[in-house]
Amino acid sequence: MKTLKIIASLILLFSIQSLSAQYGQGGYGQGGYGQGGFGGNPMNNQNQQMGNQNRTQTVKEPPIEETVKKVVDRIKIQLTLDELQVIAIGNIITESMKKQNAVLKKEDSNENKTSELKAIAEKTDLDILILLDKTQKAKYKQLSEDLRNQQEASSRRGR
Repeated sequence: MKTLKIIASLILLFSIQSLSAQYGQGGYGQGGYGQGGFGGNPMNNQNQQMGNQNRTQTVKEPPIEETVKKVVDRIKIQLTLDELQVIAIGNIITESMKKQNAVLKKEDSNENKTSELKAIAEKTDLDILILLDKTQKAKYKQLSEDLRNQQEASSRRGR
């Protein structure tokens, strides 16, 4: 469960970071190119509209495979995984991310989405833990706990 929460959190974190980097503070949005045209020239409306269309088309989430590779590469070193474990865990995380994305896109209440995401995270954790030996399981649980603590600390700072 903790692993899935971590994985789900990492996915969301990567997605949120890329969106805020493009549209948030100093990007195309509030303080960047989006204010009154490019560079603050309100007379350049046509360029602004074209720029908005281009930005809308280019905003994409990173491919699932890319995110999975980052996560697996990180835990591969920390848990000293063999190649078979790397492949199997990569497949588990990929499936988990696809399910999470489907849940997030559904039009449902936040409570239902949260409970579904928790269930997916728990299943992912269990599936991954089955593949690990005793030492790796202990490290994995510690990594999950550390990541959760980091996320809680960063969410407290953001308030």
